[in-house]
Amino acid sequence: MGYNKIVGVIILEGDPKEFYSVGEFAKKAGVTIRTLRYYDKIGLLKPCGYNSLGYRLYSKQDFGILQKILTLKFIGLSLDEIGDIMKYDINDNDFKKSLEIQKEIIGEKIQHMFTVIKAIDETLQMVEKKDALNWDKFINVINLINLDKKWLEQYKNASNLRARINLHERFSTNKEGWMHWFFKQLNLPGKINILELGCGDGSLWVKNLDRIPKGWNITLTDFSGGMLKDAKKNLANYKDRFNFNIVDAENIPYEKEGFDVVIANHMLYHLNDIDKALKEINRVLKKDGYFFASTVGKNHMKEMRDKIRLVDESMLELEGFTLTKKFQLENGMEILNPWFNNISMKRYKDSLKLTEVTPLIDYIFSMPGNIEERFNKYKLKKLENILGDIIKDKGYIHITKDTGFFIGRKKQLL
Repeated sequence: MGYNKIVGVIILEGDPKEFYSVGEFAKKAGVTIRTLRYYDKIGLLKPCGYNSLGYRLYSKQDFGILQKILTLKFIGLSLDEIGDIMKYDINDNDFKKSLEIQKEIIGEKIQHMFTVIKAIDETLQMVEKKDALNWDKFINVINLINLDKKWLEQYKNASNLRARINLHERFSTNKEGWMHWFFKQLNLPGKINILELGCGDGSLWVKNLDRIPKGWNITLTDFSGGMLKDAKKNLANYKDRFNFNIVDAENIPYEKEGFDVVIANHMLYHLNDIDKALKEINRVLKKDGYFFASTVGKNHMKEMRDKIRLVDESMLELEGFTLTKKFQLENGMEILNPWFNNISMKRYKDSLKLTEVTPLIDYIFSMPGNIEERFNKYKLKKLENILGDIIKDKGYIHITKDTGFFIGRKKQLL
């Protein structure tokens, strides 16, 4: 494969049987050439390259991408919505994963449609009985239809979290794993009330189910309904061990001094007002209760940032790269001090040894701030080449991880 910098197109060389012209591809796929040209124009399905005459060429893998587009279109998603979903696996050639994601989306869509049908049936029965019209029934149908947008956003949030977890699980050099190590550090007595704020998909508990003492009464909360739904699903066989609730950490809906322990695992830096949340955490903790707050240090994933700087330094100003500065290992003690006593900090020794490019690209695109929108085809290719060359030269990419947690005890406020 050669790259023509003058005209800005990728020239594909090799066996012509490996590639299809736009006409051949359209015929085999049963779509029109006009459709393919439109998908190319809006960036939904770009040709994999061009021949020496400048004609579009498609590969066998492009059939998998087209199949996904048409499947999502079939269930009623707009091309804009499909484009949003496709961004989250732009580099992904794992078609098993792609099909699993499609199946999940279709399942959500079917369930949503059945819920809307049920609401319409109830409204229809009311109309057929010629009772006084209850306009709340119509409002309910409208609200259910609008939920369609919400589960799409929730799906994207869950997909992002999976991309980040996948990178660390596959390539971390410390094979104990953060969730096992962090859980072990809790070292708590056998009969206590625990509140986790920002539980995500419940990974801390899923990874440690066999270690949880029977006397622990655990309440899992998250601001995202989609995340909480995933946590419920992942812990479905043990749901009698957990309580679930959607909670804003800045306005915790529990009575004062109800919990022996509050856990905030890599979540404080997501908040708009950390002090307000810490005041709330102090309020719901029992006297001398413990607060565990994990976060990262300023050098966490620094090599990743160094590589992005070579592509477009301005990207490092996006939220995904600045977010954790609000609460890091370097400044966390000072932030926690007004609300907690006897604060200590402990670091987790780890790093990444990456032997593949795609998982790191997926990780970057999963970060907050719509980072993927700042990558055009050429910036993406440049980053892939930079990472690929390092792996080719050294066999792997080393990335620093700087992760740890603070533990403090409730301070009695005046």
